[in-house]
Amino acid sequence: MKPRPPGFTPGPPNYPFQLTNSISDRDDLNAVVDWIIHERGVKKVAFIGWSAAAFTMGPYAVKNPGKVSSLFLLAPIFPPEGTSNAPDPLPQPGFPTFVSTKDGTWKGWGNEVHCEGQREDEMRDRVWNAIMESDPVGSTWGKVGEGLNRIRNFVRWGWNKTTAAQGGVLGGSVPVLIAYGEYDRQANTSSEDPEFNFSVPALYNAIAGDHKLMVKLDCAGHSLVWEMQHKNVHNLSKHWLKHLRVDGKTQGIFDMNTNGAISPAP
Repeated sequence: MKPRPPGFTPGPPNYPFQLTNSISDRDDLNAVVDWIIHERGVKKVAFIGWSAAAFTMGPYAVKNPGKVSSLFLLAPIFPPEGTSNAPDPLPQPGFPTFVSTKDGTWKGWGNEVHCEGQREDEMRDRVWNAIMESDPVGSTWGKVGEGLNRIRNFVRWGWNKTTAAQGGVLGGSVPVLIAYGEYDRQANTSSEDPEFNFSVPALYNAIAGDHKLMVKLDCAGHSLVWEMQHKNVHNLSKHWLKHLRVDGKTQGIFDMNTNGAISPAP
């Protein structure tokens, strides 16, 4: 574990494996979907997912179109050439979580900040405090009064250009809206390893159905929900859930400026 919490003595881990995988994540999602369908008396559920949520929501929608009304994928992680095969053995050896510090989180986020006013300095404390409130264990680690952010370690497969096009479900019976920031370098990478070579535009291109839209937001990074564009993203999601359109259209690529105005991408 790096960095090590104060007083931590290295030794054999109690659980020396990765915490979850593609199958367990989709099983968990299915349990939530079935609960909502039962409790609310609806037939389908609309999905909104940020970042790595795409690994679970995308393949789930492809396999369960009868339960998913639409997808709104915000800054989705998508490896177009990623593997379709589960590793052997499962669970995969490793460790269940890794950790990050408050300073490290803020500095990493800062690598995607390129516009004046893109994020407010006060967000450093606001975001970290929210993370710590959600983790009663990690919040007691690290610096006194600061804590460490625990992030699960999971093995994934089955989300790639083949999956996205399968059966024409995405963009067909399940309309898809993709939104991402122009400075996002977590959802858009240039790794030589296909498992870590991510591309948002590649996801749009891989979706076989016609009901698909993509919006690139000016002056925004991967953490855009905490940046100046957050209200515009909120309004975009509300409009999508109600109308399943962007600027009156059901297909196309658009840009959104910091005032929330949408225009076709050049």
